[in-house]
Amino acid sequence: MRNSVSDFGVKDRRELVIRSLSFAFVLVLVAASSAGAATLNVSGGQLLGASGVIVDGISYDVEFLDGTCIALYNGCDEVSDFTFQTEAAALLAAQALLDQVFLDGIGFFDSAPELTNGCFPSQSPNTCGVGTPWDLVEGGVRLALSENQGLGGFEDIAFFVGDNFFMISRSADSSDPAFVFDVPDVYAVWSPVPEPGTAVLMGLGLLGLAARRKMQDN
Repeated sequence: MRNSVSDFGVKDRRELVIRSLSFAFVLVLVAASSAGAATLNVSGGQLLGASGVIVDGISYDVEFLDGTCIALYNGCDEVSDFTFQTEAAALLAAQALLDQVFLDGIGFFDSAPELTNGCFPSQSPNTCGVGTPWDLVEGGVRLALSENQGLGGFEDIAFFVGDNFFMISRSADSSDPAFVFDVPDVYAVWSPVPEPGTAVLMGLGLLGLAARRKMQDN
């Protein structure tokens, strides 16, 4: 009888552990599936960036940084320095900022674009241009621009200059003004968020084990 009770206790504990782990991984699955809303990184009322920005089905973190392309993108001398490397991908990223990040909610980051880090009222008041570079040209860089204009102003995802690309110099002190049409107020530095693939697979496996054990017990 003691052995039977002991065996039952061990079995019961195993069942409890499996169910607990399964529940934990279900939470991971739910979190992964609900990653549609970006989380804004705000400090002192200023928008520094965001996490969980979805671009073409992939989640990214983004920072808004003031500086030059050379300083912010590992020299800005290879296309591989950029997260997005085609015009289409960069335009999707630029649009994602307008749709998911530059919003009024916990802050007025749509109505007051100057609240975005690196942006300030300049020649065009109440406007902030955030650049996402994707390609290089001789002496410059091609980028998609999230042009956020407050107070219901027109918002665009790119300027079209020259050969249908918005081009700026790679550094602020470029000696070749032919490629200096304009500069963004601030750059968007993107980082892909790793997929929780291993955790998802483990969670599904544990759920399967728990279901199989329950069927055997019945």
